[in-house]
Amino acid sequence: MADSPDPILLQLKTGAGRRVLGGHPWVFSNELLVVPKADVMAPGAQIELRDSRGRFVGRGYGHPNTLITARILSRRETQPLDADWLERRLRKALELREVTCAGRSAFRWVHAEGDGLPGLIIDRFDSAEGGRSVVIQVNTAGFEGMRSLVEDVLRERFDVTRGIWKSSGRGRQLEGLPDHVAVGWGEPSPTWTVDDEGAPVTFDPLTGQKTGLFLDMWLNRRRFAPSLAQGRVADLFSYVGQWGLAAARAGATEVVCVDRSRDALDLAGLNFAASGLQDRLETVRADVGDWLESQPDRSFDAVICDPPAFIQGRKHVANGLRAYRALFALALRKVRPGGHAVLASCSGLLFEDAFGDVVSEAARKAGRMVTVLMRGEQAPCHPVPVQVTESRYLKCWLVSVG
Repeated sequence: MADSPDPILLQLKTGAGRRVLGGHPWVFSNELLVVPKADVMAPGAQIELRDSRGRFVGRGYGHPNTLITARILSRRETQPLDADWLERRLRKALELREVTCAGRSAFRWVHAEGDGLPGLIIDRFDSAEGGRSVVIQVNTAGFEGMRSLVEDVLRERFDVTRGIWKSSGRGRQLEGLPDHVAVGWGEPSPTWTVDDEGAPVTFDPLTGQKTGLFLDMWLNRRRFAPSLAQGRVADLFSYVGQWGLAAARAGATEVVCVDRSRDALDLAGLNFAASGLQDRLETVRADVGDWLESQPDRSFDAVICDPPAFIQGRKHVANGLRAYRALFALALRKVRPGGHAVLASCSGLLFEDAFGDVVSEAARKAGRMVTVLMRGEQAPCHPVPVQVTESRYLKCWLVSVG
């Protein structure tokens, strides 16, 4: 992007742009005097934003055909968006993780808007042998055009030995981008293994979910695991078994991992075996709702319910709320009196207060008394600027069931 033509000038309307002037990186189409057409501003083109009086606001990249017309990457007028700029951003992000994620060998290195790099996600995985690997997700045309810059900086300035591009999903569709999943550089391998809270965990970075391993729940597992430390535990939507493994390592005597993916359950088996806990694991390949319906009520000491996002957009909110209520009610009925449940949602459009309403309504529907013991959110490697509340998406509650 540093070698691109002169940036496209965008100007805010009088009285518009309160959020972006206050530090938010997004600029909406209805805040601008003029939205250039695609023949003037190609998707991902560099832009310079000025306020209604012509004063510099920031520079970044734009898109002519989306509601978010521009995203700001720098507030310094003389700052080119080059390799030195990106290196500084990546080093700043890494310095934050060295404190908040001390001792972690797997963490989110870049959390898009949370690290001042909207459209870019980088998850980092360090092996016991010293190798440094990343999985990169690009969600916007702006960073799609900077892929070579991102790769060069990671390889040459941070000694990243292996990289995978794992870019797919709704965000790219909105920007008119095709999915892109491929090995970027380094020796390809079907699985990677990292230390996760003291346990070796193996996952598939190329064909597994998201960037291969969920890195937003590790602090919740650390805090909640002692309450899952006895008896029979169901880990629903288990993927490679990280929640169930945490419960087993804490003392649970039987863990049932339920997921629709046979490959994920096979990896869960490997992960339990690597910790010598294979005798405590049962894997079930099934639709979670159907499986729950088949289980007797009050038959588990704890149930962990961490489903995929049921709300992908505003038009899905009503149906998503119904789905969460029904699932949580079903899960709560399977917990014995005095047992525990972990209830979670990664839907960004389901806010904390509404999530509490969902849990309350699910408890009423299940005919159970529920008490909140701990409230959790995304791990600190997923930071949330106070100006960008959209970066906060994860709700995770530990409850006791009466």
